[in-house]
Amino acid sequence: MELSADTLKFVVVGGGIAGLTSAYLLKQSGHEVVILEKSSCLEQMTHGGIKIPPNMTRLMHELPGAEELLNTKATKCEGISFLQTNGDDPAELVGKLVYVDEIMSDLGADFYLISHKDLHNYLLNLCHNAAVEFRYNFEVEDVITNKLGPTVVGKSGETVIGDIVIGADGKNSVIRKVLLDEEDEAEESDSRDSLISVPISLVQSDPELVSFLAQDTYGRVFLGNGTNIFVAEYGPDLCQVELTYGTPPEFDAKDDDWLSCGTTTKSVLEHVEEYDPRIKKLIQLVPMAHWNVQGIYNLPQYVSKLDQVVVIGDAAHAIYINGTHNTAAAFEDAFTLGRLFAQSTPSDSKSHASLLLNGYQQIRHKRTKALEKSGMNTMILMGLVPGPERSRRNQGFRLTLDLDGADDATVERIWSEYIEQFHYEPRDEVSEWWMNWARPAGNRASSLLFGVAMSTVSH
Repeated sequence: MELSADTLKFVVVGGGIAGLTSAYLLKQSGHEVVILEKSSCLEQMTHGGIKIPPNMTRLMHELPGAEELLNTKATKCEGISFLQTNGDDPAELVGKLVYVDEIMSDLGADFYLISHKDLHNYLLNLCHNAAVEFRYNFEVEDVITNKLGPTVVGKSGETVIGDIVIGADGKNSVIRKVLLDEEDEAEESDSRDSLISVPISLVQSDPELVSFLAQDTYGRVFLGNGTNIFVAEYGPDLCQVELTYGTPPEFDAKDDDWLSCGTTTKSVLEHVEEYDPRIKKLIQLVPMAHWNVQGIYNLPQYVSKLDQVVVIGDAAHAIYINGTHNTAAAFEDAFTLGRLFAQSTPSDSKSHASLLLNGYQQIRHKRTKALEKSGMNTMILMGLVPGPERSRRNQGFRLTLDLDGADDATVERIWSEYIEQFHYEPRDEVSEWWMNWARPAGNRASSLLFGVAMSTVSH
């Protein structure tokens, strides 16, 4: 990455995947970065697994040591199997999405599954090695913005002042509320889905479970009645079971903070009666699970009106938590910011920062809204109840079981959306935006800002 000609101070709220990635990239670009984390020690974050689709894998390959991390700590996923539950009868294989070599080669990267702990600790070490500043036990209460710059206020009364505040504080973001308060049309709605992620230790002691998990290197989606369960290995030491509701659950599910101990797995077993007994056996191997109740919110702007606050990752968008793209989108957010603020800038860096944040808004909003819609549609599709719609879904899935002699139209229909999502490249998006809107040509960037101001006045 290029070094920015002007140094800004970024205050990153939240030390999760999005916060650490953006902090590292901005620090590497020569900016001052401090991370505010409400917990006392980031290594405590050990729950669950993360999906790394090809678009995220390509970004990871730009980070030092990432290839070794994927080779030693991740599982290469070769596809997804879809199995329809049939009461007491064995689940029926109704579909199979194979990540064939020809397509993955064109995408330039593979699909991986890794534990949250391993990816998080890797990014944490990158930040420490880059001399990113950390402030632990700092729980943010508010952000005050004015012409002098943004001030982050902690619940203890402590304050931190910077040039730009990055809200990377997750789906229950405090920073997002700053932006929601600015937008008359912005709103938050009740939760739409509830899902659970159950980390599972190695299960070699049970031959039945060993054979169940060792069938192939595919993730398996069990399609139930209004729900689905995804089972896969996330690296050498973790098997994960994820229960997702395609419609709002009819019980009072509690949202568990990922730094908490979670909820007893007994609460999960009450809702998986129709599933394979081996899945229930996996769930019973651990005492605790995590419920995630995800709210949906309409956030038209990811950047505050004074261009001092920006949200990324789950703080910005509601791409459902255990889906394919929520972590990948956070990575894309971080790399987009990093690349924008690595560009050479004119002398008035704070004015130029407004232009770059506008670029972030333009580049990311359309992409993440499309991923939100796709993720929710997929979740609903996987949780259909018995009826004509589910029959049509399974009929369509069966087309994937034998693609050897399929015509091009069938293959394109199955793969088109995946290729569009997996092929996305933030570097290209930033380069295109930079060439169209901010490429220095004399004092073009300053002239553009002046032209926008004059246009606003004239209207």
